[in-house]
This record gives sequence, C-alpha cells and structure tokens, in this order.
Amino acid sequence: MAETERRTGLHPSQPGPAAVEMFAGTRVDLTYDEALREATAFRPELIVCEPFDYVAPTIASALDVPWAALGISGSVPSELTAALRGRWQQQLDRYSLHPTERLVYLDPYPAFLRQDGEEPEPDGFPVRPVAFDREDDVFELPSFEEEDRPRALVTFGTSVVEPEAEEATARSLADAGFNVIIAGSHTPARVVGHVHRAGFVPLARVLPWADVLVSAGGTGTMLAALAAGTPMVVRPFHADQPWNAERLTRVGVAETISAFEDSGPAAAKMMATTSYRDAAARAAQEVSTMTPVTEAVPMLETAVLRYGERRGSSASGTRFR
Repeated sequence: MAETERRTGLHPSQPGPAAVEMFAGTRVDLTYDEALREATAFRPELIVCEPFDYVAPTIASALDVPWAALGISGSVPSELTAALRGRWQQQLDRYSLHPTERLVYLDPYPAFLRQDGEEPEPDGFPVRPVAFDREDDVFELPSFEEEDRPRALVTFGTSVVEPEAEEATARSLADAGFNVIIAGSHTPARVVGHVHRAGFVPLARVLPWADVLVSAGGTGTMLAALAAGTPMVVRPFHADQPWNAERLTRVGVAETISAFEDSGPAAAKMMATTSYRDAAARAAQEVSTMTPVTEAVPMLETAVLRYGERRGSSASGTRFR
C-alpha cells in the first residue's frame, strides 16, 4: 500500500486509480517473480485466487494452467473492472503472456443481493457462505449481570482498526439497553458494565448469541450474518463496504448509519420492528440452499481434466495435489 501511495499520491483503500494500481500494478510488480518461482516448483494443475488478485492469473498464464476465482465482493462498477483489466493487460504485455482460461467464478454472494439490472458472472457458480470457525479456538460466552437485555455483537473486521469506533459503538448500544460483545482489535477483557471485549474470536462462536450485529459491512462479516439470519446495523468505512451497506438496506436486513452514536437507536429500532428479523430469516433460508463449497471441488476437478483435453495434454490424475 505504501508503494502504491508513492506511485500515485493516493491511498488505495477507496475504489479508484490507486486501487487499480495496487491490485493490478504494484502487487504484480513486487511479488510476481518470487511467486512464479514457487509455483513452478510446485507444478499446480489449477490456481485459485480472489478476483482482485492479478498475480495468480499472471502465473497461470506463464505456466499455461487454468485458474478459478472465489468471490470476495459483489459486483463492482464496470469502469473499475475495465481499468483493472486494462492495467493487467499491460502486465501481460510486459511478460509477453496471453491469459489462460478462468474455469469458474465461485460466488458466495446470494442472488437477492444483486442490484437491479445486475447480471451474474457468466461462469458463476454459487457457493454457500458460512461463518468462520476454528476448532482449536477456546471461547466461552461471557455472563452479564442482566442477562435479559437484548444482545448486540460489534465487529469491524480485519481491515478497520479504530478502537474509538468500537468504544463509541459499544457505549451507544449499552445506553440503548443492550448487552454487548466486541469481537475485534481490543485485547480481551472481562465484562465491564454491559460490554465484553472478546478479542478476535471466530464469528461462528458469537453470531448465534447475537440478536443484532453492528459492523462495517465487510464481505466476510456480512455473509456470515446472512447465513446466520442475524439483522445488521452497518457503518461502512471503505472499499466495497458502502456498496454492501446499500445492498443490505435495500433488502431490509440492515440499517445503514453514518455516526457511531447512532448504533444504539438503530439496533433498538431493529429489535422493535419484526420486518428486519423476518427479512434476515428469509435471507438465511436462501443462503442455506446454495451449494457447499466442498461440493464444488469435484466440478473443478472435472473442469481441469477437460481443460487438459482441450489443450492436448494428459491429465496427471483425478485428484488434486
């Protein structure tokens, strides 16, 4: 990010020229040679990346292997996509490469989040999002003095580090009558008043506890809450978070706020209005019908074999290394 800011004079956290340079320019320039050496030694038959990573498909082009993308956002404006692809084409030209085929776009965004007129990726394959969990992570839900209060979970994910935002949000929620768990950047601490700072804990351990989630609207947090059927209050910061907030508000599962002090009133409104919980339950039902990502692996294996047949090469086996 520092190198991108040096090149462009802009910070790449917002969509625009700096983001284009970081993803399709700087990252390729700084990591491609080393990544290619590692990939050449490993000899992959398939490369999987996220759609804003242009190092992986460049390596796929150099090694003449197919690649697949796993979505980390909804659709982005066409002009941004065109700019990214244009910058990547410059990188391909630099290395005298021709892009290899993207086999599939594994899409964890449920169809109901699409904007009017928004078409799915032509090679899209919907896969079910789930809340992150980790078996060896020990976490016990805290005990609050007043357990009958409604419960709010606060997390601003991994890309927002603003302790004052967490503090102001938690204070607003506690003042509005909630017990609060903060899952985020703070060092874990005991319950103080109606607030418990849990540090980074798997969302799968705390989402079932929460009546409402307050977040920045990042993809991982948002999709986990949709899968759990948890209504949301969203205070977006950067990247695609404003777009996610608009999507969630439009389908009735969230309220978007601009000030941290509005968290409590917005969450109280959601608790008093059944439409938010009903919309969240419908969202969870639709998410549950999406294909588990593990079931996409046999499809990928078949696609790789077919790719090899089209290219006239022999497949090395029916299972991925």
